[in-house]
Amino acid sequence: MVDENIQKNKREQWKKQVMNNLKREAVKNIIAGMGDLARLEAKVNNTYTVYIKDGRMIKQPTNGKCVVINGKIQD
Repeated sequence: MVDENIQKNKREQWKKQVMNNLKREAVKNIIAGMGDLARLEAKVNNTYTVYIKDGRMIKQPTNGKCVVINGKIQD
C-alpha cells in the first residue's frame, strides 16, 4: 500500500514536470512569434523595432543596421 502511494506521488510529480516544460516551450514559441511579427510590421510600415539584447536597448530599422540607443540598461 505504501509503495503504491509512493509510485502514485512520483507519477503525479512527473506529470506536473512534463506539463510545466510544455508550458515553457509554448511561451518561448509565442515570444519568438511576436518578435517575428514585430519585425514584419516594422518592414510593412517602414519603421523600426526596439528590443533589449545583452542588457542594451537596440533600435533596428528595416535595413538591418542595429543602433544602441542609450547604453547599458539598469536592472
